[in-house]
Parts: sequence; structure tokens; C-alpha cells
Amino acid sequence: MSESVPEVVLVCGAGSGIGRAVALSFASRGVISMICIDLSLENAKKTVEDVIAMRKESKKELRCIAMTVDVRSEEDLASVFARSQHFAGRLDVCVNTAGFETSGLVEIRNMTLEEYRSQVEVHNIGGFLFLKTALRTLLEQSPQKAPGGLHPSRGAIVMLTSLASEGGFLGIGNYTAAKFAVKGLVQTAALENARKGIRINAVAPSYVRGPMMESILEQMPALKTQILGDLAMGRLAEPDEVANVVAFLGSSQSSYINGHTLVVDGGSSLQLANAAFTEPIAE
Repeated sequence: MSESVPEVVLVCGAGSGIGRAVALSFASRGVISMICIDLSLENAKKTVEDVIAMRKESKKELRCIAMTVDVRSEEDLASVFARSQHFAGRLDVCVNTAGFETSGLVEIRNMTLEEYRSQVEVHNIGGFLFLKTALRTLLEQSPQKAPGGLHPSRGAIVMLTSLASEGGFLGIGNYTAAKFAVKGLVQTAALENARKGIRINAVAPSYVRGPMMESILEQMPALKTQILGDLAMGRLAEPDEVANVVAFLGSSQSSYINGHTLVVDGGSSLQLANAAFTEPIAE
């Protein structure tokens, strides 16, 4: 195992999309133990099967377990983190990719409280509860000597936000506001825990190929051409391209990066026009 690779990783939202790619990315790097948690236990188990199959090919042993969790439940998260500690002994990296897509484009003045609250519950409150529980768990651990003579660490946390946390996006004010909140939590928690040996960072991808994006494009097929035209590289990001950045932020290679949101958008934010969102909600 590479000296920069953490030994134990917990991935929330591991059942599909970016979360599944994150689990596979860490597994390919040689972690010793992994906990895959998801709202769908069936999907989490499938990821565990894929992770174990990958490691069998490399003949490197990996202990891996699937658990179910609802990030909106503080009791659920407390139970999962306690079981994870019992399973692996400690946690080195905690990753939260849990989330879901918006149901359509709605201007704020026409948005219902239910539409707004749906995004807040999972991304904002769910992100808060995950971060709170992860921090309490890592703070119970003794600092562990880092490889290469680096300063001891209690662990690292990586939260998934979105390019929507970096600026306004028309028609998805509920999603944007929730992701802005996650970024604020990351920055505040990073300052609060910097001297305690815990790093907290975020990854903000643009449009990523996967179930969530496919669902959005199914609901709004006219957006596809416009979205691709709004992307500097002319294509969606691959889940692996985001997962590899998450793995970097969880490793000791990023030992002096803290409170940062790393944007993974192929340069799209340099020219983002919001064109994909203008036409569907124009008066």
C-alpha cells in the first residue's frame, strides 16, 4: 500500500454514481478496510461486491461492509458510525456524496416550501448531521503518525457540493442554496478543527455522467444540447474524474489543504453562461 493512502475509508452514498466511483477509486489505491453506506442497502451491497471483485484481481485483501443510512436521521448516522468503528477499529477518511437531483426548474418566486425543503433536508441538514457525526467520531480517536514525517492526523472529511455552490444557477435556487450551505459548513468546520488534526474539504463538480444527470436530462431533454454547449470541454465529467479528486483530498498528499472547495468542472466556470437554464423558465 502506498504511504499516502489511508487505511480505513467510509463512503456515504456509495450505492451509485460518484459515491460508487469514490469507493472503487479508494479500493484501487489499496485501502485496508472500507464501509459503503447508502439509503439503499441493496445498492451498497452491489458496490461492496464490485470493490471486492476489483481487489481479488490485484490479490490484495480488503475488508468491506455495506450498511444502510438515511442522512436526515441523526440516530441512523450515530449507529452507522459506531458500527463502522467497531468493524474497522478507526476511521481515516469519511466521504459524503449523498444527494439527489432537482425535480425541475422553478423560479424562487414560484417555488413551494416543499420543493425548497426537499433539497435542504438531504443536502444541508443531511450534510450537517454527517459532518457533525464524523467529527465527533474522529475526535474520539488518537492522532495517528502520518507517513513521510508529516504531522499526526485524526483523519479527513470530504464533502460533495456542486458547481452550484460557487455561483447562482437559474431555476434551481433550492439546490443552490443547499449546496452553498454545505460549503459554509465545510469552511467553518475546517477552522474549528484545524488544530485538532482533522482536515475538512469539499469537491464541487459540474455536470457528471451518471444516474442523477440522466434523470435530469430525461425530465428536460431539451437541456442536453444547451448543457453540453455550456461546458468548456464539450462533455460531462466522468464519475471517476471526480472520485480521483476526492481520493486525493482524503490522502496525506493533500495534508496542508483544509477548508478548500476544489472545483472539478473542466474549466466551465470560466465561461459559464447559464444558457442551459434560461430558455425553460423565460417569461
